[in-house]
Amino acid sequence: MRVSIIVSDDNGNSYQGDAELTQTASAKQASKVPKKASTLRGRSGLSVNFSSPIRAFVKRHATDMAGSQKFALLVAYLTKGDTHKEVLLVDVQRQWNRMKPLLAGKFNLAYPIRAKESEWVDSPRRGVYVILPGWKGIFDA
Repeated sequence: MRVSIIVSDDNGNSYQGDAELTQTASAKQASKVPKKASTLRGRSGLSVNFSSPIRAFVKRHATDMAGSQKFALLVAYLTKGDTHKEVLLVDVQRQWNRMKPLLAGKFNLAYPIRAKESEWVDSPRRGVYVILPGWKGIFDA
């Protein structure tokens, strides 16, 4: 496979080059291995079990999600998917901070804003969030 590469450095200088790439032996073997159904993720039709403990729920679903997706996931869990039930931001932050290792770090106030922009959650008033009907889009994003 032939590729063309253009790179710019911090000073604004551009560098260009061509290269010939060959497939590695491990990549050839990996392409022959069929994917298991259990490893396929990101389906909006995924059944979500709100009766599981919150840590297990987050561990199962939050892997490879961005912060806004994780925020929407926590709001969905705390409301049990009910689009009419409200949850306080402080409750979401409290749960997040209890699971920092599972959620890859501390809570950021940008997460609710980005979740609202993606139409996964809404805030009817300051410090209160509701999950929107399209929240399962977090699994496809």
